[in-house]
Amino acid sequence: MLLLVIKQYITAFVTVLFVLATVKASIAESGVNQNHDNDIMTDGMLNFSSYHHYDNLVALFQNLATKNPYYARVGSLGTSVEGRDLLYLEITDNVAAKSIGRPKVKYVGNMHGDETVGRQLIIYLSQYLLSEHPHDERLHNILTSIRLFLLPSMNPDGFEHSVEGNCHTHGPYQRENAHKVDLNRNFPDQFDSALKSRNKVFQPETQALMQWITTNKFLLSINFHAGSEVASYPYDDSAKHGFKINSQAPDDEFFKLMAHTYANAHPTMHQNNRKCNEDFFSDGITNGAFWYDVPGGMQDYNYLHGDCMEITVELTCCKYPMASVLETEWVKNKEALLQTLELANIGVRGFVTDVVTNEPIANAKISVDEIDKSMTSDEFGAYWRLLIPGSYTLRVSKEGYDTSQPLLIVVPEEGHIVRNITLQSPGFVETDHIQTTDNMPTTKSFDLTTVSFDGDAVSDNDVAIIEEQDPTEFVHHNHEALTTFLIHFSELYPEITRLYSVGKSISGKDLWVMEISDNPGVHEPGEPEFKYIANMHGNEVVGRELLLNLIEYLCVNYAKIESVTQRVDNIRIHLMPTMNPDGYAKAREGDVSGVYGRSNLHGVDLNRNFPDQFYGQKLKQEPETKAIINWMKEIPFVMSANMHGGSLVANYPYDERNPNKKHAGSHYSKTPDDDVFIAISKAYSEAHKKMHTGRPCPERERSYFEKGITNGAQWYEIYGSMQDWNYVYTNCFEITLELGCVKYPMEADLKAYWDDNKHAMLAYIDEVHKGITGFVKDSNGKVLPEATISVEERNHDVKSASDGDYWRLLEPGSYRVTASLQGYSSDTHNIVVRNGYATVLNFSLQVSDPFLPSSIDKLIATSTSTQLINTLSWKLPSGIVVAAAVTTMSCFILIAVLLRFVCCKRCCNKQGFHRLDQNISRPAQKAEPYYDDLPNILAARNEYHDESSSEDETVVYISR
Repeated sequence: MLLLVIKQYITAFVTVLFVLATVKASIAESGVNQNHDNDIMTDGMLNFSSYHHYDNLVALFQNLATKNPYYARVGSLGTSVEGRDLLYLEITDNVAAKSIGRPKVKYVGNMHGDETVGRQLIIYLSQYLLSEHPHDERLHNILTSIRLFLLPSMNPDGFEHSVEGNCHTHGPYQRENAHKVDLNRNFPDQFDSALKSRNKVFQPETQALMQWITTNKFLLSINFHAGSEVASYPYDDSAKHGFKINSQAPDDEFFKLMAHTYANAHPTMHQNNRKCNEDFFSDGITNGAFWYDVPGGMQDYNYLHGDCMEITVELTCCKYPMASVLETEWVKNKEALLQTLELANIGVRGFVTDVVTNEPIANAKISVDEIDKSMTSDEFGAYWRLLIPGSYTLRVSKEGYDTSQPLLIVVPEEGHIVRNITLQSPGFVETDHIQTTDNMPTTKSFDLTTVSFDGDAVSDNDVAIIEEQDPTEFVHHNHEALTTFLIHFSELYPEITRLYSVGKSISGKDLWVMEISDNPGVHEPGEPEFKYIANMHGNEVVGRELLLNLIEYLCVNYAKIESVTQRVDNIRIHLMPTMNPDGYAKAREGDVSGVYGRSNLHGVDLNRNFPDQFYGQKLKQEPETKAIINWMKEIPFVMSANMHGGSLVANYPYDERNPNKKHAGSHYSKTPDDDVFIAISKAYSEAHKKMHTGRPCPERERSYFEKGITNGAQWYEIYGSMQDWNYVYTNCFEITLELGCVKYPMEADLKAYWDDNKHAMLAYIDEVHKGITGFVKDSNGKVLPEATISVEERNHDVKSASDGDYWRLLEPGSYRVTASLQGYSSDTHNIVVRNGYATVLNFSLQVSDPFLPSSIDKLIATSTSTQLINTLSWKLPSGIVVAAAVTTMSCFILIAVLLRFVCCKRCCNKQGFHRLDQNISRPAQKAEPYYDDLPNILAARNEYHDESSSEDETVVYISR
């Protein structure tokens, strides 16, 4: 009886559940029109209770467009196999207007029918933007700067056949469309054979997207998927269609930036852990083909046929998760969705017009010399070129017109630049015109009559561009060839060059320096002195050849290119192609990471041979080191860079940590001017084609340098380095530039190094003008050398030069600056430093001590020694004077003995320059130089191991 009762209860319970499920399904199917208003939340209150099926989506988008007619309108790209509209919502400020010049961005979801979270995110984004933009300036700026197209479902048929809660694809008609075709394998592929291309049948959904992509000039796009958690970027396949092949697009750097932008804004995507228990992606991004080969993918088609930068974002491990996770996924992805939209406003943009008629030129070819991918202008002549921060050469061409002159552009870290370009027909009298707009505006409404871009119309005052000349020869130069090259250019351009030697190497080779200035051989008061030094390590040769290239570039373009002329006229530039010609003579072409030829002829590493701020001079100073030190005493250098090889990074001081301070585990060793060093390092890195990416040599080292820069000690510590000596003992701010992963590259690769570094070298030179500059004089206008220039709360002083002129590098900000000199009253000023050229701050010091050196000199000239003693002793009795003198001298001698004892004891406990365990005391052993005949195993591996007991052993590749 009990079993029978239990059985009846169970039967009844199951029946009730079945009825409730049937009723719920019936309500969901029949009550769409009555209930869709509950899903439409235009006040920011999103409904996360369920997915939007096709009928819900149609009703929602129609309602949003009706309630927001100024900002939204609904459209359809076509229909699916089963007749469902491929519905999109267009959102922008004044959506009915053409808004010429405003970039178009699209988000596409649900390409695979059972990958559903992206579909919902796009729906939520549409509601969020339309409801919140009146109250949110950021959202308002998005709506007024781009035209956004939101396509929640490219495969509505597959979605309707899929089942909520299925984390993996089950059965047909879910992932694929109704014809059982995977739409992300159905686009034309660049590696298809001619036969395969002819025979490929494109699905209705694919055809609709292809038409949409090729006719709308989209700038930016994301294709949302599921099944993992990663941002994947082109290319999606390779010619070999193999496994783990990194198939890079020409815009690989921008695609990485785009992928990083999304992954880094996502709370978990960027984390370096296994995704979905199987995939591991470094920083949450991957090259598509490297992950796995996808021929016929949509993101590659966007880039190759639509000039559109599209990435694929995998959102969740479960393809069709329960609706209960939707709110969590919206919160996780909202910021990433917005940041990616904002990427549309970087790079360069403008209009291409006819120089005579001022009519827009459609389909003009926009080329960047540094990137093998051209874009085209739209029907209104507008163009956009997404570029990461850096320097580029822009060209514009169109059949029937002369190609524009090359235009050097610098893309800033934030915002975009505008370059409106006019083209002329062959035979036109005037040259091409280019309008320059250096500000970074937000796109606003456009004047359709003048075809302006952000209010910048093509004017009659456009500047003619003269083509600059790059070096013509890219070869390795031995010492004889290098000397011949330098003599040739010094004789060819005597008005702006001076060739001189600062000393000789051990074997007697000259340490040549080429000075380039409008007044060579003379320090012009008020003009800063700048230097580049290369080839300190004999087998690191890229900088050696780059400086020869730079000499040629500056000479041949002087008085022709305004920027070159300005540099030469306003900076005294010194270029030393080799500091270690003896080491170079031993080095061998093709050396990737070796040490043969690194040291000088005595086997000493010159970058460990300078006086050290903590340990003094451990090794005997080499002739090359002495030459640099003496050179620095003669010329008041303001800024410098030391060119190395073996990695790709801008490295700034300090190179070592203070051994007398506790560091709490951090290796970072700040100078008082850490902000300045970071800024000038970024100036080089961000103008370099690759350095700023931060991953120098992925094939052999794990290093990551954020923005392509690093503090020296944080990377690895060295002692007796040249850059630290420059900063501690002179006025000069120096950094170390690692210029490539190959120390002695093949000759065929040298032009690529010039292309990578050209704009970076020029940008870095320009940094010498930042901060403050001026003169220190007395009240009578006499210049005062050796005056100390101090900045409050910044424990690093500089001295005025022989002409009383000084330079103090500073970042923009407010400072309190003092000039002082023994015998004078100090002079203090509050000053605001701004971007651009250095702020001028002159000092006038008043005499405060009648016994300053100049007064004593006069006394000596006009008095006997007895009179001088009487004057200086205020004519006190001679006995008192003698007693005071003897007592004072005795004290000085005693202090000197004590100081020598303390210093010697300290020095005896100091280690040399090889790597140390930071937690153990330094043994009193002689520092050893780097010799070329290292043990084979060390020379082959070219690495040092941190001797610490940490479980995570650090491997450091020898470069600096």
